[in-house]
Amino acid sequence: MKCQYVSLVFSILLASYAPGTIGQSPAEDLLRKQQDWGIRCMDKGCMASVDILRGESGDPPDPHDVNQYLSLAVGLDRKDQRPSVIIVQVDPHADPKSGVDLFFARTVPDGTNWKLVLDKAAAVHLPFKGCNDSACAAAIGGGNPDETAMKSCADLIQRMQTEDHLFVVYYRGGQMYRTAVNLKLFKEAYERLKDETTRQGSSANY
Repeated sequence: MKCQYVSLVFSILLASYAPGTIGQSPAEDLLRKQQDWGIRCMDKGCMASVDILRGESGDPPDPHDVNQYLSLAVGLDRKDQRPSVIIVQVDPHADPKSGVDLFFARTVPDGTNWKLVLDKAAAVHLPFKGCNDSACAAAIGGGNPDETAMKSCADLIQRMQTEDHLFVVYYRGGQMYRTAVNLKLFKEAYERLKDETTRQGSSANY
């Protein structure tokens, strides 16, 4: 059953990138339901976010347990539409000293099929800012970020825009949990986020 589950996950990921499947593949329709990005705006800017049931990782997740969902959010500043915050929230019972690691991968042709190839560049490590009853959270930027934090946000966003998949890794009780984020869907959401942030910024000038 475990191998079948993993095979299904990778089939969904690969199908979402196969030519000619946009808006037609049942696998992609399922993925879009599972990774549905939303956008909301506040005084300082707009944010795109998604909640994803964590990966199987040898321990099948319970979709009814809110603690087993991973949240990813990206915010743009209203004034200049620059990335100003990236937040990753995971299980509140995650090992507090482990933080999260972000790995990237691309989908490449493999004969008549497709395969995932991990990026050889180093993973991005984000320490937890803190844990509470709801989540353990790691973040770049937020509040009133300085130029260093803004650049770190921009660099990570750039990587998310050039890769195909993001894998978020954290530990709980010493066990590794890995969750795949489809970056094709993120790219679509990010374009909507930029448009909405620009519109909100323009409205604020009147």
